[in-house]
Amino acid sequence: TQARLTDYQRKYGIVSADERYDVESTRLGELSSQLAKAQEQTIDWEARERQARQYFERGALPDGLPDVLNNPFIQKLNTDLLEGETKLQELATQYGRNYPLYQRQVSENQARRERLDGEMKKVVAGIQNSRRQSLRREAELRNAMAALRAQLLENKVNRNELAVLTRNVETTQRTYETALQRSVVSQVESRASQTNITMLTPAVAPRKPYSPKLVLNIALSAVVGTMLGVAIVILREMLDRRVRLIDDLAGGLNVPLLAALNMQRSSSLPLLGHAGGRRSLPSPG
Repeated sequence: TQARLTDYQRKYGIVSADERYDVESTRLGELSSQLAKAQEQTIDWEARERQARQYFERGALPDGLPDVLNNPFIQKLNTDLLEGETKLQELATQYGRNYPLYQRQVSENQARRERLDGEMKKVVAGIQNSRRQSLRREAELRNAMAALRAQLLENKVNRNELAVLTRNVETTQRTYETALQRSVVSQVESRASQTNITMLTPAVAPRKPYSPKLVLNIALSAVVGTMLGVAIVILREMLDRRVRLIDDLAGGLNVPLLAALNMQRSSSLPLLGHAGGRRSLPSPG
């Protein structure tokens, strides 16, 4: 089991099953922070570009943009242009518009103004370029995070299998230690000269036999035999269909009674006589 665990760690390059030591997790956190900053920058550059676009749609110069106002070189050009305009006004007052210095100053101011416009357009173009770069940076961070998440999921599956192998190693180790401990105890007990068996109560032979119980068996056999004998007699009497009484003819066979032989009358009686309204024959004796 330990060999399988070691081979698995060597195959996938996993040192520990604890995710806190995972470099990819730390890297994912850093990329998440960078992505949040890139999204904020993208929103900022998009707002600046939208503002510059509004200036161009109105046909005005983007001299009111914060990026233009905060540009040191544009500020210097604005200062030079203001100085040139002031000097041009002085020349116009002193010499007139046809004076060569005045014409040269006009040309210089025009050149400064064109240069100022070009610099402002460069600033606007820089805003657009920065927005595109921010979008590209955001997309790259998203792709990197997606790839890193896939790697983390794969590492998680590998770590789950590693955890299973680790638990198998621990279980096998505990089983081995338990078996080893039992083996040592068994060896020690096998070498001992005394046992741990103690007699608690000695066995005593009974005074009377448990079975059979003669008196009870005789009483039961007498009662049961008597009951069976009576039952057999009653049953045979019920099954015997011979006629013994006058009532047997009247009740069971439903035949007319002609005469009855009376065993208790004496032979001194006439042969035919009335006995309770019935004729009877003399006794055969």
